[in-house]
Amino acid sequence: MKKLLALALAFVVMAPAAAVAMGSGDKFSDAQTGLTYSVYKPSNTLGLKATTFNLLDCAPGKAEWIYIKYGGTTRYLEIMQTMAKVKCSDPGLSKYLRVATINGVSAKVYVYCDPAKAAAFKKCGVNDIGRVGGYLIFTTKASKALKGTEIQVQGIGGITYSQLLAVAKSLKTVKASGTLLAEALPPEMINPYEATQVTVKYGNSIVLAVGDPENWSAHILEPGILEFIPGGNQGAYTTNPALKALKPGTTVVHLLNSTDVSKVYEISVTVTS
Repeated sequence: MKKLLALALAFVVMAPAAAVAMGSGDKFSDAQTGLTYSVYKPSNTLGLKATTFNLLDCAPGKAEWIYIKYGGTTRYLEIMQTMAKVKCSDPGLSKYLRVATINGVSAKVYVYCDPAKAAAFKKCGVNDIGRVGGYLIFTTKASKALKGTEIQVQGIGGITYSQLLAVAKSLKTVKASGTLLAEALPPEMINPYEATQVTVKYGNSIVLAVGDPENWSAHILEPGILEFIPGGNQGAYTTNPALKALKPGTTVVHLLNSTDVSKVYEISVTVTS
């Protein structure tokens, strides 16, 4: 069964793929356009070339996460970025070593020593990261416009602890190649069976929270103030019907459900500047 999404939320789901297709030439900046947490780009990749850049699905309802790989199959660097407090991947069995400081933020240091070898596991330390691999994991602070980011910087095949630190410290936020999703106004959600009045800001939308989105239509008494956007099956997802605020003013809207054309749901809508 396709997941029912509010119209504005459907745009959120689609945005990362659309952003990558924008072709700005910088995948980090394109990804930032479609995400509501900060995206970080390293200036130091230890001379390794990027071989993979993916936006991957996380848990249902959660923002996509970023996976970047630099290098080949033997010696490589991986950087994973997710929204803070959201787990999208599992680093696997590892040993916690210490806390390091990355650009003023505390990072946990782990090494991939084998816990089945008790004696060696006990002695395993930061000097073993270059031999068996390891990673740093830390969470950056939220900005005014974007949420914080959990970042994992991992090295395999001879990448040392000091090199991991250097890569992590080189991470800087990027500028979005398009309009940030975080800058968009959240939609006004209403139940058309109960609502009689609603106020919405110009440029925002009123989303009808209904279980049968394809059955709804609207008659707007003062044309030009609102635009009705039908809901229903959009192919890969389903949207709710919505009213988009086009300009300031007040109008009455008659909402109709095709399953009961005798019933009219009247709502007074005021659009503010």
